[in-house]
Amino acid sequence: MSPEALAELLAAPALAAPEGVTPNFDNPPNKNGLAWIVTTLCMVVATICLFLRLFVRLWLEKKLRVEEFLVILAYGAYWGTAYAGYALIYTPGYYVHTWNLHNEDLIRPLWLILIYGCCYSATLPLIKTAILMDWCRIFVPIERSRNPFWTGCMVVITLQCLWGLLCIILLNMQCRPHEAIWKFYLPSKCYSLPDVMLTSASVQVVSDIAMLLLPQRIIWGLQMNWQKKIGVSIIFSAGILASLAACFRLAHTVTFSQDSDSMYLIGPLLFWACAEMACGFFIFSVPCLSKLIMESGLPSKVKTSLGFNSRSNEASNKNSSSGPRYGSRLISNPSISKPWVSADSKWSKIQEDSIALQDAGSESQTHLHKDV
Repeated sequence: MSPEALAELLAAPALAAPEGVTPNFDNPPNKNGLAWIVTTLCMVVATICLFLRLFVRLWLEKKLRVEEFLVILAYGAYWGTAYAGYALIYTPGYYVHTWNLHNEDLIRPLWLILIYGCCYSATLPLIKTAILMDWCRIFVPIERSRNPFWTGCMVVITLQCLWGLLCIILLNMQCRPHEAIWKFYLPSKCYSLPDVMLTSASVQVVSDIAMLLLPQRIIWGLQMNWQKKIGVSIIFSAGILASLAACFRLAHTVTFSQDSDSMYLIGPLLFWACAEMACGFFIFSVPCLSKLIMESGLPSKVKTSLGFNSRSNEASNKNSSSGPRYGSRLISNPSISKPWVSADSKWSKIQEDSIALQDAGSESQTHLHKDV
């Protein structure tokens, strides 16, 4: 293509305007203010959750595990999506109709969308792997290979890691040569990107729903009253937020794949992807947040402010000095408590009111796990 022909192509409208609509190339309407709010809010939530998790692990437990390192890597990849998300505000803007753009206005956005997709495909597998590994430490400290929960977690982890790697490869191989992904005017051979996006959204919805359901079987099989089961179930049901975000992203991906006004429709799709990643950091931090609340003494302060009798609580604690009483039974060995939690778990110091199990009739921790 001659320089003159290329210049003419780049100056042409990116999409024909609908009948009766006059293109506005100079100052097209947008919703960049909304983009600033959503992107910044998600970044703040992810950052606070990460630092609270690291604070609890380093301050209370004095050590980091592989899960924390995975989340730090996920946070680095998340910054890649934030960079692309903020850059798209300046060019071309969010909720800008494609017919208000010239062809040359698409070059940088297409490159930024590629960066966003690759970083997104790295962030979710890392954060979900960290979450599931953390849950395995909580619920299945021993005999993992024969536990359905552990097997289910490994299946989801494998699916996430394999698809994340494959998705990054597919995104970067969608056109040959590679530069033709954003320099669309180059002679190239490309395949349909929406097919990859639809598959990615579907994989995330399936894995999010699986992660939402996986811990519930163990929680509702624990030997505790139903009120406590509901409390623990709610804590581990935070994944419903990620599931909702993934479902909305899938719906917008379907619309995106069927409409030619791609620059307008990419905005809500990226918003839901951003929310999905922020939810992942929140879900990972929830168990540590519970422990931080207990260590801060907030529950006692709330009880005092509501007028509960502290003396009756002290008397109750004295009566249970020989061993914590749960329901109508007395556990004779106070050292055997919460057998569903590993000894070094973040739940090991949680207050007595949060989660307690009855003695199953054996001092063997392996036997105590038979109901799990």
